[in-house]
Amino acid sequence: MKNNLLDDIIKCNIEISNPTTSDVSFDKILIVVEKASASSRKQMTETVIEISNADELLEYGYKTTEAAYIAASVCFSQNPSPSRIFVCLRKKTDTLNEDLKATLDRASSQVGFYGFHITGFKDKADIDKAADWAESNNKLFGFEYDNIDTIPITKTNYYRTFAIYSGLADGFDAGNQPKENGYAALALMAKCFSYNPGTETWHLKALNSVYPSLLTNEQKRNLEGKHVGMVLRYAGSNFNIGGATLSGEWIDVIRFIDWLKNEMQVNVFKLFKDNKKIPFNDNGINLVLCKIEETLKKAQDIGGISLTEFDADGNAIPAYHVNVPRSSEITEEVRKSRKLSNCTWSARVAGAIHAVEIEGYVTF
Repeated sequence: MKNNLLDDIIKCNIEISNPTTSDVSFDKILIVVEKASASSRKQMTETVIEISNADELLEYGYKTTEAAYIAASVCFSQNPSPSRIFVCLRKKTDTLNEDLKATLDRASSQVGFYGFHITGFKDKADIDKAADWAESNNKLFGFEYDNIDTIPITKTNYYRTFAIYSGLADGFDAGNQPKENGYAALALMAKCFSYNPGTETWHLKALNSVYPSLLTNEQKRNLEGKHVGMVLRYAGSNFNIGGATLSGEWIDVIRFIDWLKNEMQVNVFKLFKDNKKIPFNDNGINLVLCKIEETLKKAQDIGGISLTEFDADGNAIPAYHVNVPRSSEITEEVRKSRKLSNCTWSARVAGAIHAVEIEGYVTF
């Protein structure tokens, strides 16, 4: 006998839920380079390329002695190191370079990067433009310099720009400094971007290919006062000392906050995507509350937000706290606007220990 379709009685539709993902990356690096000195079958154009090792640049006419190649070599020599980096050509007419902001805008429209380095461009005007662009586009910019008396930047209150002094390399004459030191900031970025945001500090990171500076105590103090990093040798290895932006804020905190903001936005957006409607009542508001708390718990689990602490009496001091309004507190006008506001939270960052003082005594 022929059966009738069950659709006549039970109508069943199944939707496939696509995962909500973020298109923002916090581990991608862009280097801005000059045109290669030699012609080649492959040519760098306005299109950003992606490479996994420095030798790929040889195919574009770059020589091993050129800034782009040395920078990429330093980048990939770190441990850990990025798997790939972006390379963008700064266009040039007969006499003038393309405006740096235009170069960065073009690169940003093509690929998603978080940190960048203007490889081969050490002019103060370019560094100023790069720092301004990083600040207004929520990116991270690092540069290095070798004049111990002058930092080549106009303003020093940037939260998204860090500097490393890489001159006076130990064992080298003043006129014969190692070329790799011209990319110390890139080396630090390459190393630290290999760690997840919130899990790292940028202080005391061993850098490969970069030689330490030989500095007096006064020179060290002057650099520290300007929030400028330096590479010094301790226990047989070369370490970055510093880890702050020019404003004095820690680089890892800036990166972590950027990650946390994006994570919060994506998680709450997922709530709207996965539900036909979020009702404007206590149940709906609590759904938003749960997403905020879920994000903060994830940030705590990776080490960006501190753990719950306890005072001397054993009372818990939560690391974060979230406030959302009750439905009964919301006016009819606000309900009609369908915009939930006054959702606030506070959290205590985990921070990091950079130095230790130990005192003790022995007895017989």
